[in-house]
Amino acid sequence: MRGPPIFLMLLMLTATSEVRAQTAALPPALARFADSVAELPRDPSVLRGRVYVPAYSSILVGTGNTRLDLSVTLSVHNTSEKGTLVIERIDYFNVAGQLIDKFLPRAIALKPYGAIQIVVPQEDIRGGLGANFIVDWSSPETIDKPIVEAIMIGGPGTQGHSFISVGRKVSRP
Repeated sequence: MRGPPIFLMLLMLTATSEVRAQTAALPPALARFADSVAELPRDPSVLRGRVYVPAYSSILVGTGNTRLDLSVTLSVHNTSEKGTLVIERIDYFNVAGQLIDKFLPRAIALKPYGAIQIVVPQEDIRGGLGANFIVDWSSPETIDKPIVEAIMIGGPGTQGHSFISVGRKVSRP
């Protein structure tokens, strides 16, 4: 009679260590979101998408001769109540369309209603006046499309500017 309980204990330990291994391997920028991360699904993807998100690490203000540098926060939300969202790619491009950063070394999965954020600090102006993110995602089941937005915040002294940019679905090869 000890066989089944021992087997169940080993199964639980194995599953826990797999989730721990995935969250331990998160990039440092995503480590604070470990509770949002799930085990990668084993089933093949039935749903795939790509989101283009305009972002602005700098904007022109006043007469157009003054540059205001902003911090940029990319926020990705799994809007599904039951399904896992697999994020396969988060890349950041500058105003000239050149790749600046790849934020995911490998795919990660978000739990239902889970979210992650990527922050580009205000001092990092490599994106310029028209940066953008590309987010590739998939799911092994039919889920609602994720919400992907960029939030820009900054300003001199006590004056502040903030606005959001909503991601848009684009074709995915």
